Amino acid sequence: MAPFTKLLTLLPLLASTISVHAANKDDWRSRSIYQLITDRFAGGGQCDLGSRSYCGGTWRSTIDKLDYIQGMRFDAVWISPTALGIEGYTKYGENYHGYWTVDPTQLNPHFGTADDLKALSSALHSRGMYLMVDIAINALAATNYHIDAQTLSTVNDGKMLFKDPANYHERCNIKWGDHDSEQECWLVTGGDDNDVALLDLATETPVVADKLKSWVGGYVKEYGIDGFRIDASKHLSKEFQHDFCTSAGIFCIGEVAGDSTEYAATYQGTDGIDSVFGFGMLYGAAAVFGGGKTMGTLQHYINAAATSYSDPTVIGSFLDNQDLPRFNSRTGDRSLVYNAIVGSFMYGGIPTVYYGLEQDIADGPYDPNNREALWNYNNYATNGDTYKRITTLNKIRKFLSTKGKFLNSVGTVLKIQDNDIALQREDALIVLTNRGSGGSGTWSIGGTKFGNNADVVDLLSCDKAKTDGNGALSVTWSTGQPFVWVSSQIAAEGGFCGATATASPAPGNNLAAEPTSSSTSVDGGEATDIVEPPSSTSSDTQPQVTITSGSASGSATISSPDTASSSSSASASASSSASASPIDSGNGNASSGACKRSRSRKRMAGTAGKRRSAL
Repeated sequence: MAPFTKLLTLLPLLASTISVHAANKDDWRSRSIYQLITDRFAGGGQCDLGSRSYCGGTWRSTIDKLDYIQGMRFDAVWISPTALGIEGYTKYGENYHGYWTVDPTQLNPHFGTADDLKALSSALHSRGMYLMVDIAINALAATNYHIDAQTLSTVNDGKMLFKDPANYHERCNIKWGDHDSEQECWLVTGGDDNDVALLDLATETPVVADKLKSWVGGYVKEYGIDGFRIDASKHLSKEFQHDFCTSAGIFCIGEVAGDSTEYAATYQGTDGIDSVFGFGMLYGAAAVFGGGKTMGTLQHYINAAATSYSDPTVIGSFLDNQDLPRFNSRTGDRSLVYNAIVGSFMYGGIPTVYYGLEQDIADGPYDPNNREALWNYNNYATNGDTYKRITTLNKIRKFLSTKGKFLNSVGTVLKIQDNDIALQREDALIVLTNRGSGGSGTWSIGGTKFGNNADVVDLLSCDKAKTDGNGALSVTWSTGQPFVWVSSQIAAEGGFCGATATASPAPGNNLAAEPTSSSTSVDGGEATDIVEPPSSTSSDTQPQVTITSGSASGSATISSPDTASSSSSASASASSSASASPIDSGNGNASSGACKRSRSRKRMAGTAGKRRSAL
């Protein structure tokens, strides 16, 4: 039995330990996360997206589909907020998404009972998996039946945790880019507070801060929660989040939306929280694999992440979420999407997949059409290419995490040209391209760690190749496919591809381009802060960032990348036709002055795109 296979068999035996251990960032570093909206993941019936109504998904029905998630080798699940929210149908729909919090200390009965949530936690822990809960504590929601939003003269919803207007900031429009304003003014919808208002909590006041901090530890313990995703983290003070997460005693990762990696990084650290999601890397991927930009744009964000974050190895790496366009709606070329997925798993950090990516869902681009009922797509099929590719990537990452300092490293740019980029991450050489499914060509990559005349294997396709006498690897594309190269020895140690792989011309992945959905929708959430990435400069002026091996401090050195043209070396081009497949399908089975935010945060269709770029 291969060592990695043995590791997988031991995971359930660790469950009892995991369920009582307060998970910290070191525990989460090795994890990969599957994000879902409870109401839309499993167990519902008829679901009209346009109505923005509850569709029937629950915590119990999520349990019924854990085989499907674990089949992709995910070992953490992020669920939407559990909190009690506003009831009834509003101008912007119902609180099916969970972000219109009324009282975070109470549960939303639409998703189940306390016992149901405990059962989900226990079911995950019995599988060696973690539970992450989305928590929305920046604001409490109220309808116009309960408040005068303009004057905040009354807060008379009996269910609201805080009823005294003194516990909220005064109503004001956010001045974007003014960080004090972003933290103290209200996130509103459609340019007003009609029907539903999000009352910005004054978390700096002792009444609010002490109440939330005294509650959260018991909540974590009662429901066995292993991590929090903090909604609208940018709109909360770093000091409050630090104290709140210290009281919780578990890993916290925040949503600091916007393209400034440098600003997002200020939220991470000893006076902030454990981690944030890497919006910058998302923008880079969207621009390069979904927007036709050159690889210099992606390199810009890779370098920014490596040099800005105090610990880039725990940054959330993702391609889409409940507020953003599904990545498949950005491009109909599955080869481009595949490259983006490989990058999100292999750059470094904690990979996070939004439910439905594995089924190639391309609806949207925005809320409500990017919050589909998964049961309406392919009956949770496990035999599709993307489901199997994600499974393989999780297996690769898990195995490489047992090798040396892989987990405590991030990918560094080894070579770059307009359409291609090569990243070295410890023992793995990751090669990405935006040539597309019709893309072909050959590229010689020097300076690899493989050595001279070394046998190497691509873990994605089982292609085999050999470096030349100078240690350069020549890769050949036929369908714009990505590569994850390792030495043949490491591939064998992980049980990948078998010992019978033989060399022959690489056939590629044969992925035909498919049309994108043309539907439009209102947008949602922090995605309104997306701005156009900086125009890429020529590759020979882009800096290369190298992080000291094993360092989690973000210390780095800057040098110029190798921009030489493809060499005419005699190295063998990548070849395939392996008899052993690496794929395992698992178990078989702003409008002016105001942010148009919803979570649905209920935006008006007419204002949907005013603050959003082409991304």
